[in-house]
Amino acid sequence: MALRSKKDYVKSLQDGREVWVLGQKVPDITTHTLTKIAVEHCANTFDLQQDAKERDLFTVVENGEPISRYYAFPQTSDDLEKRRQLIDRHTEIGRGQLNLTKAIGSDGLMAATVTAHQVKTRGGSDVYSKRLEEYVRHVKKHDLAVVTAMTDVKGDRGKRPHEQADPDMYVRIVERRKDGVVVRGAKAHTSASLAGNDILALPTRAMTEKDADYAVAFSIPANTKGLKLIMRPMPPHDVSAWDNPISAKNLEGESVTVFDDVFVPNERLFLAGEWQAAGLLAQSFANFHRFTGVSYRPTIGDLLIGATQLVAEHNGVAKAPHIRDKVARLIKYTEMIRACAIAAARYPHTEPPGIAMPNVVYTNIGKHHFADSFYEAVRVMHDVAGGLVTTVPMEVDWNHPEIGPYLKKYLAGNAAVPAEHRVRLMHFIRDLTASDFGGYTMVGTIHGEGPQAAQNIALMADYDINRCVGLVKKAMGI
Repeated sequence: MALRSKKDYVKSLQDGREVWVLGQKVPDITTHTLTKIAVEHCANTFDLQQDAKERDLFTVVENGEPISRYYAFPQTSDDLEKRRQLIDRHTEIGRGQLNLTKAIGSDGLMAATVTAHQVKTRGGSDVYSKRLEEYVRHVKKHDLAVVTAMTDVKGDRGKRPHEQADPDMYVRIVERRKDGVVVRGAKAHTSASLAGNDILALPTRAMTEKDADYAVAFSIPANTKGLKLIMRPMPPHDVSAWDNPISAKNLEGESVTVFDDVFVPNERLFLAGEWQAAGLLAQSFANFHRFTGVSYRPTIGDLLIGATQLVAEHNGVAKAPHIRDKVARLIKYTEMIRACAIAAARYPHTEPPGIAMPNVVYTNIGKHHFADSFYEAVRVMHDVAGGLVTTVPMEVDWNHPEIGPYLKKYLAGNAAVPAEHRVRLMHFIRDLTASDFGGYTMVGTIHGEGPQAAQNIALMADYDINRCVGLVKKAMGI
């Protein structure tokens, strides 16, 4: 086992993978102007696990060798708490943007491992659990960046996979061979896909017997023939960090991930028609990934608190009672998420083969809370900051010899604060919540880790409502 350097990781991405951005087929994602930001952002994991100050959190020793802590599957509540701290710290370093390459990949691997053991214990074959054990060893040994492709494009949401007018609206097996299968279809919203070494694909929902060909899980190298990554719009790598203090350096990108008759060898096939297991796999991934969500979202809340307090000081209104009340609201919003993450780690469920799964109730409450109240939290910050958030001039104007002096004079606020600090803070708030990237953050907060209805379904399925009903009956004496 060996931890890779950033240089080795970046070099591994020069493998001929098929990546498209803004109608361009990118020959080398590590150097292209439209993909370089995402590569640099995703590469920070490899720097951090070599950093003496961060190494203890980002790595763990397993069988005498250091590995990424992301791939050390938690077995106890203490392990889950360390994972929470890892994700929290990684997001802080990323200025509110978690590098999801290993995080979302390990979420998927844990879910697939739990499901494979469930298949075995329910009388099925143990072939999938053995393949996953071997594959996870391979991932650890080579320190791979694995990303998870989960959400199918779905077509008509009112119909099951086999009922779709176009049968490719969910990824499916179209051919079975002795040495593997051929799959076709597409996944949406695949985070950090362009910078993953491997793409782990999982079913997105429960299946019926008629959907058996759609109950498929596998992992393939990102340069596999027929795999196409069509990225959402990406800014050029030389965008101003003065104007865009977050998105100029911390951006990963998502893709529509197309499997155009892709061959998957047997050793990389982790589910192939066992439709009864598809729902369990989808639910398990959702819970692991929502724990990732409630672990990194508090850092975004911290940024909202800090920016709101700072802009109030820059505007000279920090001591006003109504401003203090608004900052307090942001604190309550943020710390409720953090409390749910801590509780989810503290009270896990143990799933075969001994993986600690975050508490379903606390995980889903935390995820629902941060999504449900995020727009209101942003509204509070915008209310305190004022309209300059979206009308503030850019760096080129600020440094212009003719018009720059006017901006330095008229955009000053509190005399104790340099005008440049106030303007750059406005850009920070705009970039976080009111730019193209800010709009992405708003939508991603609602739909990342699953829509809010899904959290309610998971909560109602896991919560012991009968206990509460029993308390009422006991109090009534019946």
